[in-house]
Amino acid sequence: MRNLLDSVLKPVRRASDAGSAQFAEWFMQSRHRFTITGLSRSGKSMLFTSLMTILKYRSEQQYQCLPLLRYLPMDLVENMWVEPLGDLPEFPVEEHMAALEQGEWPPATESVAGFQLTVRLRQTHGVKKYLLPFTDIVFEFIDYPGEWLTDLPMLDKTFTQWSDSAWAQQMNEPQNQFAKDWHEAVSSFDFEQPPTPDAINLLVSKYREYLLAAKAQGISMLQPGSFLIPGSGFDWQEYGFTPLPSRISSDLSSPWTQRFTHHFEVFQKNWLAALKQSTFRETDKQIILVDLFEGLNHSKSHLYQLRETLSNLAQTFVYGDPGWVQRHLLRQQKIAKVAFVATKSDLIPAAQKDNLLALLKDVTRGATAQLDKDEIQFEHF
Repeated sequence: MRNLLDSVLKPVRRASDAGSAQFAEWFMQSRHRFTITGLSRSGKSMLFTSLMTILKYRSEQQYQCLPLLRYLPMDLVENMWVEPLGDLPEFPVEEHMAALEQGEWPPATESVAGFQLTVRLRQTHGVKKYLLPFTDIVFEFIDYPGEWLTDLPMLDKTFTQWSDSAWAQQMNEPQNQFAKDWHEAVSSFDFEQPPTPDAINLLVSKYREYLLAAKAQGISMLQPGSFLIPGSGFDWQEYGFTPLPSRISSDLSSPWTQRFTHHFEVFQKNWLAALKQSTFRETDKQIILVDLFEGLNHSKSHLYQLRETLSNLAQTFVYGDPGWVQRHLLRQQKIAKVAFVATKSDLIPAAQKDNLLALLKDVTRGATAQLDKDEIQFEHF
């Protein structure tokens, strides 16, 4: 019987051994791609640094330092390894560890990076172990700058719509505390002059000064955040734009409105649309890191703005539960599970953890309402 089974399955194994990557991916691998979503300074870099350090350097301890891995059938684990994720740059864990050893925090994330953890499990079923001797569970992790997140809602707006909403936000707490110099610059700016490159760069530079000052004070809803990251992939010096006063933006014949509308559309098409398609849609699980202490350290209005920001972001991702055919044959990915995680929770005593969790649920209630509507599983941690 064994010889007969071997003779029947030998061609199948030969096809697999010959390099049938598609066969392996469909039947011998279970992939889980995680997107670590978080606004700037939410703790993404430290999470990745800690996770990769544990996975790379503590394997001799059978990963006992990762409690969730205890649920794996360790007697069936043949091997574990970390490797680069496709053509994405690998997360710079060595550089981050070197910074920590020097007593410095790792630099903020300024580009996309990723890695994958593969857990190889031995097959024990009588027949399956001849056809599929092992199963690879592949966990894919993608990191990207938090500033990119706040730009995604701009995809669904015209320039005039975005300009009006940006001005409205700047007039309210807490942005109005940091927008005074920017508003004075706009008030004294001569919009009768033509939008020459020098005039545009002057206005964009003033607007960037406001964005940088507001970011330093914990403001989360800043658009376009991509303007704050050197080498982000969009040339803001050539295609820069700013919100315009309504008297200008409502005048479709204004050369400034026409020029900024063109630049805004270039930003949407050449940067945001491609970014969303390549980085944000190819995922099936999402971990949203939320830094509540940024708001607690500033004001209640900061927390209100954080709630608004998270609500807007929940409308920009593709949520759903694709079946096997969509995931493997049609290559369609949708986020099916979401975890909201309050970062830096070690800053408070254990007795206050329940209060922190309650605050997390309150700040994310707009986002979770959207997930409830789409029947998406989510939890708070």
